[in-house]
Amino acid sequence: MSERGKLFVVATPIGNLEDFSARGKITLEQADLILCEDTRRTRNLLSHFGIRNRVESFHQHNQAEKIPEILAGLDQGNKIALATDAGTPTVSDPGAKLIRAALEAGIKIVPIPGPSAITTALSASGFNSDRFLFLGFLPAKSSERKKILEKYQSFSETIVIFEAPHRIRKTIGDLLEILGDREACLCRELTKVFEEIKPASLSRLANDLQNQNPKGEITLILAGADLSKNIYRNELDRDLEDLIEAMLKEGKTSKEIISAISGSSNFDPESDLPVGFGDQIRPRESMNQLLIYFQKLPAVPSDGFDLGDASFQAG
Repeated sequence: MSERGKLFVVATPIGNLEDFSARGKITLEQADLILCEDTRRTRNLLSHFGIRNRVESFHQHNQAEKIPEILAGLDQGNKIALATDAGTPTVSDPGAKLIRAALEAGIKIVPIPGPSAITTALSASGFNSDRFLFLGFLPAKSSERKKILEKYQSFSETIVIFEAPHRIRKTIGDLLEILGDREACLCRELTKVFEEIKPASLSRLANDLQNQNPKGEITLILAGADLSKNIYRNELDRDLEDLIEAMLKEGKTSKEIISAISGSSNFDPESDLPVGFGDQIRPRESMNQLLIYFQKLPAVPSDGFDLGDASFQAG
């Protein structure tokens, strides 16, 4: 019986072809079959290095039917390389299901490391990368993007996001709405001729992009939440919600509640509330808006807020 094959997971350049590793080049030269998302793009890479091996498309729309064929080839002893259009396979790209199926079938997986937009952007961003959260490409629909972002409002480490150029303005708008203004670094066309690495606040990026039509894939690095500025965390969240609910039941308006609780933060109802911050809406919607608003207030004084009959004490 012939020896079983191996599945090689090969990272390819994210822009500059000279970043391709010698080991990656040798692996593709020796592969019986090269799997990739876009055969045209991969053939450009292969042509640059004089590689003329067999290439087949493998993407999310055909992977279900292709995986059994690939496993059969591996079982027969073939050396198969999985590549992607740019960067490391399975990172915001198809391939994980194939690798899982190969592992379950007892096939040896050989990773060939190389370029990654994540680590490339982090290394040039100036942000702490000891720990970070990678969110990949966020959903195309704003409502779905916001749901994901709301889960990570309190995440205090660096966040990395991929985004397409035609969606970056709307995505930054959602980031500002959900996460608030924070420092960021927009990395575009990494390792290419028109590479751009732009550190700025989200509000500055939003302003600069108003009259621009950026091109090329974008990696956006975000500073984590500054928890020292967020007064309602952990056990304080429930206390705040109970307090707001009680005041809503008393018939107090949103402006009255905010004025009472944030009395020491120079709150001006006429200028500090966003346009359309409703008092003429259902209590549950008022609750949600109030909670979002209070997440952006300065730290609670050590002696708490004096609310008369109701008080909120810092823990």
